[in-house]
Amino acid sequence: MYGQIQMQNMKSLAEYRTDFLMMVFFTGFSQVCNLGVLGIIYSNIPEVGGWKLWEILLLYSFLLFSEGCINFFFQGIWKIAEMINLADLDRFLVRPLPVGLQLLTARIDFDGLNKMGIAAAVFALGASHCNIRWSLWKIVCLAVFLVECCVIRVCMIWIASCASFWMEGGKNSLNFFAISIGEMAKYPLIIYPPVLQGIFAYLIPYAFVSYYPVGYLLGKSGMRAGVMVMPAVCAVMAGVAVIVLKRGLGRYESSGN
Repeated sequence: MYGQIQMQNMKSLAEYRTDFLMMVFFTGFSQVCNLGVLGIIYSNIPEVGGWKLWEILLLYSFLLFSEGCINFFFQGIWKIAEMINLADLDRFLVRPLPVGLQLLTARIDFDGLNKMGIAAAVFALGASHCNIRWSLWKIVCLAVFLVECCVIRVCMIWIASCASFWMEGGKNSLNFFAISIGEMAKYPLIIYPPVLQGIFAYLIPYAFVSYYPVGYLLGKSGMRAGVMVMPAVCAVMAGVAVIVLKRGLGRYESSGN
């Protein structure tokens, strides 16, 4: 059902080709600008917290890939506040499909596919300049890490967006906060004060989106424990997301009330 719904979303976007091409261009341009900023910073500063430019690019690629995954596969979570405010959620409640599935597939954005492609190129560039001892095990770990970081980040936005059930108005700033604070995950966790390190490790677990998986691939010390608990972090985040949605739906009253 997920595939069928997303296919219909793709067909609707294909009707507006100019808009699609402009979106692809400006997405690519913005990411080039971001990479340019990193290049300028590290051309003057050889390394930060023991991490060099090419290693930072790996952090950036993980973060960008997970963001692209949200935009392409699960863009509907950004529309939860709007659907609640306009009572569009009513039509989801009467359909013989899980409400969560319908919310996730309410929208698709090819901007995400563009970001994932750029992320792959950035990762390849960074990895080619890093001393990573590739093996079958590390290739499997890379694939698993990418899935896990996408799950964690989708759940972050999902939980923040579902807060709209308890808020008034058609906008929710929490989901934008959750995505914007991820900019700090472009840099090694070690450069932040202990308080922020604790927040990014336990409260808003961005450390598991980029820092721990990339550090493990690079062979840096202290990363094994982080990647070992990543499946548990994914399970906890997914569980919290399900609970928040169920409780939110339980108090939904439509716009007529």
